[in-house]
Amino acid sequence: MKIIINDTEYDCKEGQKVLDVARANGVHLPTLCFNPLNAQARPAGCRLCVVEVLEGGWPGLQSSCTLPVADGLKVSTRSRPVYDQRREVVELLLSEHEQDCRNCFVSGDCVFSELCREYDINGVSVCSECPNRRQGCLLSRGVLCLGPITYANCNAYCTRRGYNCEGCHSVMKNEDLLRFGLAAFAKAEFTKEEILEAARVFSFDGVKVLEKVMVEEGFK
Repeated sequence: MKIIINDTEYDCKEGQKVLDVARANGVHLPTLCFNPLNAQARPAGCRLCVVEVLEGGWPGLQSSCTLPVADGLKVSTRSRPVYDQRREVVELLLSEHEQDCRNCFVSGDCVFSELCREYDINGVSVCSECPNRRQGCLLSRGVLCLGPITYANCNAYCTRRGYNCEGCHSVMKNEDLLRFGLAAFAKAEFTKEEILEAARVFSFDGVKVLEKVMVEEGFK
């Protein structure tokens, strides 16, 4: 039996699902709810592993973890509808996710950070990529790091200052995330003007939103 994934033909066996064939052949499909250690349980709840069925089955988007293989089945893992669906899923998941990235035990290895880069989402702060937790955090050492209010996207070290990234990408526009960041700055005793001055140096497009949230929060 053969199926086609992204215009490439792959051998498969009856009873397999499209996700199984993709993984066996190195085809990337993001998953959150699928656990390979318990492969029989396939809740298809996260909807990240969707593929678009083009031929040989019910057309449209379907979860690859539950989609059975069939001879002549043709799917795409990277069509525009697939990309848009995954992007929407990640945004919805993030909207329900309490982001305290500075204190998260997976900071530096965050699956949401990876997904945000893959689907171009201004969704998680640079702190999600930073391995400097607790005592190693720059803020806890008195260094004004913009990580809590800037979004993650490069997973790099800061070449400007010579240590871990300070978040020189862009200020986040999600007001709830900015409030998390401002709480971190308040705890570190940085002032409103110190933070805004640092942000304006790089002409961050979210500075106006940041100022608005500062006013609403009574940030001094």
